Amino acid sequence: MPCSKEGVLMSFEDVLRGLQVDIPVYTQAQMEEDDRQLHVLISAAVLQREVAKNLQVHSWLVPASPECTALLLEGERAQTDGQRSHAARERAAEDLLALCELVVQGADAEEELLTFVEMPGESQGALVFACLLQLCGYVRNARFWWHFAAGAGSTTAAYCLFLDGLLLNRTEEAVHCYERLGGADFVRSCDDDLPHTGGVSAHFTEGLHEHIEQVTHEDFGIIALPGPGLPANVGRHQTSVM
Repeated sequence: MPCSKEGVLMSFEDVLRGLQVDIPVYTQAQMEEDDRQLHVLISAAVLQREVAKNLQVHSWLVPASPECTALLLEGERAQTDGQRSHAARERAAEDLLALCELVVQGADAEEELLTFVEMPGESQGALVFACLLQLCGYVRNARFWWHFAAGAGSTTAAYCLFLDGLLLNRTEEAVHCYERLGGADFVRSCDDDLPHTGGVSAHFTEGLHEHIEQVTHEDFGIIALPGPGLPANVGRHQTSVM
């Protein structure tokens, strides 16, 4: 406890009073009001999380949104309990499939692929090719071309990488792709509701394998490339995708 020059013990309040500093009084009423507001915030957060947890697939996932947060929290709670939750991964897989089907069903998909075959630097064609690779099971190569397309300015490819990151449980990498590569622009420019596609037939994907070439790159390993017949084959089978 502080002492005065005369050696008299002084309380902290005495010192402050001597400095002419007003000590605000924390009244019981203020304490009760702060406690009430805190409980309101907690209740709102819990309700928001529960609503998000039970929300059906209606909109694209967005980092820090109640829906996405609820899915990730569910996974964290399951890990804490020594269990595993695949809710976030399953949702990301569903959305990525829907988005790939949406891209492939685009009216200009054949033309964009043809341009990509002739001019490999074209981002939209790279996006279509990456989505085709994903649908055909060439997951690693799809990721490669999404990175390429996102780097060339495709916001849809950036959002594909966001979903792919969630699917791989790489949350930080997923958010980085969303924020730094323009995934947010995809969400802002598209409709809120997820597209309802008819799915991709096995006949469609099987017919594409022979038109996908693979080469070995000294830095990137095996890379899938579009064969000359791929664009026409996609156009011929688009009706089976619709």
